[in-house]
Amino acid sequence: MSSHTVYLFRHIQTQQVLVSTRSVMKNKMLSTQLQTAGRPISLRKDLWRPLVALTGFSTPQSAQAVSDALLQRSKARLIDIKSEAEHLQRPKRLRVVDENDMVERSVASLREALEAVKKPLDSEKLLALWEQPRFMEMTGEKSWPAFVEHGHLELKNNRFVKNKSSNE
Repeated sequence: MSSHTVYLFRHIQTQQVLVSTRSVMKNKMLSTQLQTAGRPISLRKDLWRPLVALTGFSTPQSAQAVSDALLQRSKARLIDIKSEAEHLQRPKRLRVVDENDMVERSVASLREALEAVKKPLDSEKLLALWEQPRFMEMTGEKSWPAFVEHGHLELKNNRFVKNKSSNE
């Protein structure tokens, strides 16, 4: 049984987040997922680190469904933030920083996407491998669904090495 994966990558300076079903990032991901103003941007792979690798999907369609639901929820959260009166009163240079800080919103959106897409009776267990344990605690008010187990993502020189599972 092969396992399919959803990856979330975070920018180490701006805290922006990209979602992918592949472990390799492409320039096209930037233009489709992030808001860019003006000149075209290129992907500097040395500035992007894996945030979480969500493994255990039995089909590529189920991984893609979670990825699509996550992107939809993340965009909806960004629109909500941009339309808040308190946010609009701040200077633009501070608003941009808030809009780019997507890590906490993306983790909460991932939890919501998993709850919405996965059926509770589904026997499929998912393993979320986190770059840092503190990221898995950013779920908002609710906790992770029961079918998600957590582990530590082993990286060496910003590349995937292996994983250590910790059943919690």
